[in-house]
Amino acid sequence: MMQKHLCLFIRRNLTILTCFFFVGLAAESAQAVVKYESSPVLNASAVLPESVFESDQYKIDQRVHNDGLVNSYKVSSPHGDFEVTSTVALYKLVSEIEAIAAMVKVEESDSYKKSLKESGSNTVEGVKNLFSDPVDSVKGAGKGLSSLFSRAGEAMFQSSPGETEDSRVKQLIGFSQSKREIAYKFNVDVYSTNQVLQDHLDRLAWAEYTGGITISVATLPFGGPAKVVYSSSNVVRLLNELIALTPPVELKKQNRQKLAKMKIDPNLSDLFINNTHLSPRQQTYIVAALEAMPEAANREVALMVALQVKDTEVAMAVTTLTMMYAGYSKHVAKIKQLYPVQRIMGARDHKGNMVLVVPIDYLTWNEKLAGALDVMSKASANKGKDKNQIWLLGSASDTAQAKLREKGWNVKTRVAEKLGINNTGILK
Repeated sequence: MMQKHLCLFIRRNLTILTCFFFVGLAAESAQAVVKYESSPVLNASAVLPESVFESDQYKIDQRVHNDGLVNSYKVSSPHGDFEVTSTVALYKLVSEIEAIAAMVKVEESDSYKKSLKESGSNTVEGVKNLFSDPVDSVKGAGKGLSSLFSRAGEAMFQSSPGETEDSRVKQLIGFSQSKREIAYKFNVDVYSTNQVLQDHLDRLAWAEYTGGITISVATLPFGGPAKVVYSSSNVVRLLNELIALTPPVELKKQNRQKLAKMKIDPNLSDLFINNTHLSPRQQTYIVAALEAMPEAANREVALMVALQVKDTEVAMAVTTLTMMYAGYSKHVAKIKQLYPVQRIMGARDHKGNMVLVVPIDYLTWNEKLAGALDVMSKASANKGKDKNQIWLLGSASDTAQAKLREKGWNVKTRVAEKLGINNTGILK
């Protein structure tokens, strides 16, 4: 019965973090009368940098609703109206809107229109043949056939295509490769759930795939979205390039092999890889984050947390959470152990600190938090100053910070720079 209630709660909430706080309610004393803060409505212009809030490509609604943990934003643009949960998701969205505007300029160019007209009949006929008789349409794709056997095995027998992956046919004929390369050139996630972005990526990919137009970085009408600070290290650039240029089934195969080298139970790895709510990109980031913590025991805990992902918002939160731990291990102190904390994870570093890193936008003092802290404090043997630490991607109210300190927790806010995390929740 308890499991049923927990699953219901996960479906109703937008981040895995709320699940963590919910479970702690069992420890809240019924006798104590505590005054909790109500969920606030924040001003976007006060929460966000001016460079993000002010744009001729989109408009962010001033009213930002906060549930005590994460913010919800409404964004309007010439390309559609959007709603996103979390500031990390907002940064990703505005970069996508800027990229869409650039794509529209390419689609409106004379060279694009001319090339489509010239290749139009071949495109229509090719698409018709592809979906009416896909087997015959791909018979001639035998070049490099030996390299496809392992991919085919992964695709057909080991994992299902994720929610954001292209169809099997599109992947086999090479369309998806064109699409991934274009997304990489525009600095956007090819597995994004933004349908407007996907529509534009499809149009440009079909045009390039049929030979009608060649899209190069030199011909793009912009130099990359200016509102988001992107990863710059060689390691992360290579990781992003790998994600962009590698078919999803091959990514899954590589991720499975890396998890095996970490000696993670193959059954758990299978469940993780087969979770279609996590995109191949997110799975690859999570695996890379675990690779970046080689000294950490119990790395399988991260996969257990990821198994709870049931929607886009939770998938983004779990990915960011895991990257934050990798950042902590790299820039602050080596993680020695990951361990389950209710339905999320905590860590101990080599200094003996008990650490929670959480991608929270704005934390208020609320019932969920109070109950969870009681559970956490009882589980911790640390009594010294600063030994119990909470690292927040965003900030916390004065009341929340005071209550956390009373309970023996040292609060770190706006920790992205200290952890080496960029605006979209990825390691720099």
